[in-house]
Amino acid sequence: MVPRTKKVKEAEASVALDHDKTMHTNIETINPATTIDSANAVTDKMEAVIEETTQGLEDMEGIGPVRLKKLYANGIYTVDDLLSHGEESLVRMLDISYADATKMTQTANESLMTDSVFSNLIVSGKEYYDYRKKKIEYMTTGLKEFDEITGGYETGVITEYFGAFGSGKTQFMMVAAIMAQMPKNRCCLDCGEDYPFKNTRGWKRELDNIDKNLIDLGVKTCNLCGGRIWSGGGMSEYGKKCRVIYIDTENSYRPERLFEIVCNRELIKTKEQSKTEIKQNAPKEPLNDEEYEKAMEFVYNIDISRPRTSALQMLVVSNLSSMISGDLCKKCHKREITKEGIPTHSDNPLVKRDKDGKVKDETLILEEHNFKKDTPAKLVIVDSFTGKFRKEFEGRGTLSDRQTKLSTHVKLLEGAIESKNVICLVTNQAQEALGVMGDNIRPVGGNVIGHTFTTRIYLKKPQSMSKDKITAILVDSPNKAKNEVAMELGPKGIQETSG
Repeated sequence: MVPRTKKVKEAEASVALDHDKTMHTNIETINPATTIDSANAVTDKMEAVIEETTQGLEDMEGIGPVRLKKLYANGIYTVDDLLSHGEESLVRMLDISYADATKMTQTANESLMTDSVFSNLIVSGKEYYDYRKKKIEYMTTGLKEFDEITGGYETGVITEYFGAFGSGKTQFMMVAAIMAQMPKNRCCLDCGEDYPFKNTRGWKRELDNIDKNLIDLGVKTCNLCGGRIWSGGGMSEYGKKCRVIYIDTENSYRPERLFEIVCNRELIKTKEQSKTEIKQNAPKEPLNDEEYEKAMEFVYNIDISRPRTSALQMLVVSNLSSMISGDLCKKCHKREITKEGIPTHSDNPLVKRDKDGKVKDETLILEEHNFKKDTPAKLVIVDSFTGKFRKEFEGRGTLSDRQTKLSTHVKLLEGAIESKNVICLVTNQAQEALGVMGDNIRPVGGNVIGHTFTTRIYLKKPQSMSKDKITAILVDSPNKAKNEVAMELGPKGIQETSG
């Protein structure tokens, strides 16, 4: 996570003042205790801790310009990043003595030993219960049998899929990218008419209590227009699709495939197929140009990042909070203000101009278009999480360095996902555990990521490479007991077994 330096905070405050000069609220007269309920109190405390632990390193004693440059080059921007590395790691990284490294970590620790940090680390049981009841949401996996054993994808935590190549990990990711853009509520896909759930807790409660059936809840066609009824379980509002962030490290994302899944699931109106086409499982096609554009909206709402090295992957994740919130420009993906406090767009009020309207500072590189914030994202996908690290750190001699970087990387990801309360899905490569009888497939990354990912799902493919059937095994989850379900990979991405 890039630190919010003093310059950035001052610049942000100045922009906010210029944008809204009519606001004259006296902050001292506001009593936070009367305006923040117990659910929001947990969020506020989480953000306060993040604010303290993401202090910049510029003003820290013992860190000069040369060391600061080396720290930035190794992905260490904040106090929290620094403390995630041991003294031995800092000695090798910065080429300093062990005593200097110890002094740096002690100084970093002392900066966090305050009453405000400690008090924000503790919440009451009622506050946490209310927080989860109000803030935590669930999204459908796209298959009702799978929803039954997992309970759906949960916000604020990381869900991992691991398995051998060809086990369908990317198919699960693309289906999830589509499901996130579907409406939360049960409604008509054609006219938007709501068909409210019987219980106020919505889709998740319906899933738990009504015949374990996600798709057919008693209503199949709209009473107003005769259109198709969506059963709910998405992360969007009707007509307002959310954004999805897809970090593709293995060049496996295919927009053409995602478009096919949308059509084959009939999330848009499609052309009627002949008996021969149905028998051959031929891909379905949009009914007309209007339906084609509706299908393409699912593709357009996904922001793709393709980092080619582990360092670039860490860079993307370090800026993930801004990407999720939509704080980057929708057109050029730049911040409104850099971490040095420099404006990036010509319409920024911080850009000083002369009487003729020309920019006074000729060194500024400004985008000509106006800054426009993007819509918030509700789903983050990393496919795959460990692939780049595994390629770049080969052999036992580099294992320690790899695990250290993975630890920093997963902590950045975890912090962004929890603070923004979005769904995060990651795929992970698998390896064979030597000396283990039976199924010896294990996820890569060891305990560093094993104790961070909240839900872990093992995709087991059949011994015959010609079969599309797989078994999804819920290995670890705080919400559900271990269980498994058989399914197959097909035109709909993931679907029920055909027999």
